[in-house]
Amino acid sequence: MDALLDREATKYRATWANPLYREVSPGARHLGFALEWMRPDPYSSFTDWGCGTGRVAAELYAREFDVWLVDIAANAYEGELPFVEACLWSLPDGLGQTDYGFCADVMEHIPPERVDDVLAGIARHTRKACYFQIALFHDSHFTQHGPLHLSVFPPEWWIERLTAHFSGDVETRMIKRKHLLAVCAP
Repeated sequence: MDALLDREATKYRATWANPLYREVSPGARHLGFALEWMRPDPYSSFTDWGCGTGRVAAELYAREFDVWLVDIAANAYEGELPFVEACLWSLPDGLGQTDYGFCADVMEHIPPERVDDVLAGIARHTRKACYFQIALFHDSHFTQHGPLHLSVFPPEWWIERLTAHFSGDVETRMIKRKHLLAVCAP
């Protein structure tokens, strides 16, 4: 395991051990909007990239989607859905594709030198479209184990990265220049 991966995995295992960190799910607030925007086919499959507690995945499953979850910290998710403990920039061989992806409040947590690797991996493992919600600000909460928002860049930087890895349509929207929302097709 490389030093960066080891450091980030250790940081997130410690962060997810804090019950207060588990209380809020920024992605869950976006799910209804994301589904309206993507219009996924009924009974299609999703990967929840950086799933955290799995609230989004549980809701997707309740809506009769087939769901896979991926997170760097095994202690983040405590449910029963198919879960893969993996670093998003070093995905395991054999991880299959799903029709759709959901990646909310994750990309800003990725070390800048690994952003392209993560986007390339998500694009490779997505057949139809992936929803992204990316925070564009530094975060000062829960930083006792190190900073969490490592890739804080303007929306134009993110759009350039997304279009470099998703060759289909890349649609974006902004929320008060605090969050970039995107639906990207491979």
